[in-house]
Amino acid sequence: MANTLIALVLIEGFLLVLWNHAYWSLGIPLFSRRVAVPTSVLLHFPFDRMEGEVAAEKWPALVFRPLSRRTWAFRESFGLHFGWRYPPIMRGLIVIDRQRSEIRVVGLCNWSVLFTVATLVLAVAVKPAAVLIVAVLLGGSYLMQRHRFMAVDSAVRRLMMHCEPQRGIGS
Repeated sequence: MANTLIALVLIEGFLLVLWNHAYWSLGIPLFSRRVAVPTSVLLHFPFDRMEGEVAAEKWPALVFRPLSRRTWAFRESFGLHFGWRYPPIMRGLIVIDRQRSEIRVVGLCNWSVLFTVATLVLAVAVKPAAVLIVAVLLGGSYLMQRHRFMAVDSAVRRLMMHCEPQRGIGS
């Protein structure tokens, strides 16, 4: 099982680094926020300003990359970082939905986490205390990453406010 988990983590890391569109689009959503946006803003949303808008705090910086004209992916940076780290539970997507006139911020569960949870379910009868410790660590990691994804949601809302079309004085 350990070899399978290591192989899965390596494959997943490779797909994360390559920003593979299929990998980023498939997964179980663990986080989802919707931001209602005027159609005029949807056409001109400044995705390129997201990285600067989301504060890194003491955690690794979030890196954003386009997957298509309407979808951007984000994840924690793999770069050198002196500070706190947590095992990432999710990878993120920002999706423009023109039909619903909204922007969605979605966190999809990483494959290695799904494998770990499945392993924990099987291991609960053998080592319940160890399962509890790992479950608490995964829960804490989820809460930390959820906080980071909420920061992305807030950044989308701030950028939306700044890119709304300005009305003239007589309008």
